[in-house]
Amino acid sequence: MPVDMLNPPSIATSFGRIISVRGSYARLGIHSTPQMGLSEARATVGRFVSIRCNQSNVVAMITEVSCEGLAPADRDRYIATASVDLLGEINPGPNGPRFQRGVTVYPAINDEVNPITSQELRTVYAPAHKDAIHVGHLQQDPTVGAYIDVDEMLNKHFAVLGSTGVGKSSGVSLLVNEILTTRPHLRVFLLDVHNEYGR
Repeated sequence: MPVDMLNPPSIATSFGRIISVRGSYARLGIHSTPQMGLSEARATVGRFVSIRCNQSNVVAMITEVSCEGLAPADRDRYIATASVDLLGEINPGPNGPRFQRGVTVYPAINDEVNPITSQELRTVYAPAHKDAIHVGHLQQDPTVGAYIDVDEMLNKHFAVLGSTGVGKSSGVSLLVNEILTTRPHLRVFLLDVHNEYGR
């Protein structure tokens, strides 16, 4: 179901409200009695939220959550505050909603904030080019596929990082196989000092 940006959810179901904006950062007050399930109402670092701004939805990621420093007047309305990074916006288009990085219309004080929907995540993570490779699913929503643009990846330096046992070798193997499926004539020079990729 497409996002209806002209008819946002009612105030009673909103997750929170914008209380300050500074450059590419904003702060929101999280409502004390959200009319939604407990899992939807959880404000955790790394979670995406959607901010309703006129004709667009600004996509932001929570970077900090705190219940310290709430003004006495705000304690009846909010249980906590959260800092968010403004990542981009979803705008309506002739072929449906489209995500673009960066923000052209910034949130205003008291704009409504909600957990991002599955449809919005699909719009954000939709493959931009036909040769994008599928590498898995999003941790935030396992029903949404994760894609990588082959040209963007191969034209820049990149690294696969993680602690022991998290799947770096499997991840690299997946990337190499998917890239070669998309670009069968590409040459790959692989230094395999621990013989992890022999098979």
